[in-house]
Amino acid sequence: MMNKSRRRLIGSLAAVTAPALPNWAAAQASYPSKPIRLVHGYGVGTNSDVIGRLVAAGLRDVLGQPVVMDTMPGAAERIAARHVIGRPADGYTLYFMTGGANVISATDPQAGFDTLKDFSYISTVTQFPFALIVSAASPFRTLGDLLDAAKKNPGKLNYGIPGLGNTLHLSMEYLKARAGVEIEAIAYQGASQQIADTVTGRVDVAVSTLSTFNSTLQAGQARALALTSAQRWPLNREIQIVAEFVPGYEAMSWLGFAAPAGLPAELADRLAEAIRSVMARDDVRRQVHTLQAETRTTTPAAFRSLVEADFNKWKPLARFVKS
Repeated sequence: MMNKSRRRLIGSLAAVTAPALPNWAAAQASYPSKPIRLVHGYGVGTNSDVIGRLVAAGLRDVLGQPVVMDTMPGAAERIAARHVIGRPADGYTLYFMTGGANVISATDPQAGFDTLKDFSYISTVTQFPFALIVSAASPFRTLGDLLDAAKKNPGKLNYGIPGLGNTLHLSMEYLKARAGVEIEAIAYQGASQQIADTVTGRVDVAVSTLSTFNSTLQAGQARALALTSAQRWPLNREIQIVAEFVPGYEAMSWLGFAAPAGLPAELADRLAEAIRSVMARDDVRRQVHTLQAETRTTTPAAFRSLVEADFNKWKPLARFVKS
């Protein structure tokens, strides 16, 4: 039989905890009741920043609260990611994550965050391939030409990338492993010198995004040999894909909304639905397409599956990441 002191203790605990559930349910029902912060790891004016602000403006209209872009550039997204995982999982701090953050988590044991454990996933907003780009004067007319030359002259060709350890770098190392070739990496501090050396032929091939090289491609100073999507890319179907020469190859990146781990499923679903409605707008699609990305949204579960699949793809390539 329960004694009186134990009954009093249980009764007092019930009195304290009982209101908590209705209050939390009410908080979710009224969400959002204040501005939302959207943390992002790259600077103002970058492609991901532009897209983030575009989506944030649309979400303001759908959710009825401002969605304020909070840029925290530096350390290849580590600063932003570490900040987000220290915030409450209440839906008022969101993370505009790039696929690059997942690469860092998979390949750098000192990253300070784990994309498989530290985040709740809401929805992607875009996906996009990378491009292998050569000078307009390059003798390589197709990716097949480049790979043939690399096989005949191991280590004699080079490729340019903006930094080491990022998705662009590892996508080329992945290609080298699949194709069985040796091509030396040349890392640049940023895209400007990479572009200049590609146009002049000082590097044999650049790995980048189409939007980064857009002006030189439009001016006829450079050519895209291939894209890294699994199928011909809807926005550039005339460009061949790597898989036409190296079957099974694919390397994509994405932008999407995440939150600190523990975000209630109801909030994740509500935010995902709001994001889908924004990305379905014709004006949003048009603006995203100008940056050579496709609008692609997912459910929270599908986004997590994408993160897990990418993580497992990039993790074996950790040996190429320099500390």
